[in-house]
Amino acid sequence: MLKLFHLFLHKTNQSGMERDIIELEKSLGEPLGDSARLETLLRLVELLKDDDYVEGWKRANEALELATMLKDRYSMASARESMANMLWKLAEFSSSIENFERALDKYLGLGDLYGAARCYCGMGIISGTMEEYRIALEYFDEGLSAARRADKQHFAATITGNIGHIYFKLGRYDEAMECFEHALDFYKEINQNQGAANMLGGMAGVYVYQGQYDKGLELVRRALELHKREQHKRGISTSLMNIGVTLHRMGKLEKAKVELKSALNYSRSIGLKFSEYEILKCLSQVCHDLGEDNEGNEYLQRYMDGQKEEQQLSVQRKNEQFRQRQLIKEFQRK
Repeated sequence: MLKLFHLFLHKTNQSGMERDIIELEKSLGEPLGDSARLETLLRLVELLKDDDYVEGWKRANEALELATMLKDRYSMASARESMANMLWKLAEFSSSIENFERALDKYLGLGDLYGAARCYCGMGIISGTMEEYRIALEYFDEGLSAARRADKQHFAATITGNIGHIYFKLGRYDEAMECFEHALDFYKEINQNQGAANMLGGMAGVYVYQGQYDKGLELVRRALELHKREQHKRGISTSLMNIGVTLHRMGKLEKAKVELKSALNYSRSIGLKFSEYEILKCLSQVCHDLGEDNEGNEYLQRYMDGQKEEQQLSVQRKNEQFRQRQLIKEFQRK
């Protein structure tokens, strides 16, 4: 019912970003001084790091070599951090953590607490992904301290939410709720609806898992309204599904079916396959509980078909990750 981590990323308009990439690559083909070339490389890496991991990693490595030659410690740290982020997305977790650690050393040496906080957070996310929850908590605690000392309250709230999700996974519900509430207060204070919606969803999850369904239902409905204000499609889909799941747990089967069908229609309309499959599974269970076995079996079959498709896509994604990792390793050997 819960997403483990919430990353608040600024996205550039895609067509505008593509134009910027072309312009920066064109600039790199022209005569540039070392400092100007380094600055251009780091700007290019920032645009590439969420989409083209191999090219972004290559450019970050190039920036690292140039920064090392220039003895520019901040740029060395920035390049390492970008490399770590791209390796994490390619599931190269050990290499990613190694680069985060090396970037962290540089940021701490420079007294850049915000940079340190980002590295600690990145290592915490990787540890959480690997279900090493206690290690994740240690990293997040260090990151939270650094973010607060850097007076980066927005990032501190993000890390606090991440800590809450780790506590939730460990079954430490009171501590999870405290984290979600603290982060929620901050997001409400700055009118950040998306962050507030995520925290309300976390709080709802705690209530539902503790059997306090009415409180959970109220909060997930509030989260839905905030997601709608922000037109956050994945958040809307997840909230609609969670309303149906909560009603099912409350034994309100007919209402649960109505909400889940609404969630299914919405997920289909935006092409969100993963949510669609989960909703089909929930609908199947509700229909069987209602004694509507034929309809339930139809939903179950569609869910199973979807799982096969998802498994095939998962294999394709892993193969692509492997291919990109191999490209990076070949580049390292040159």
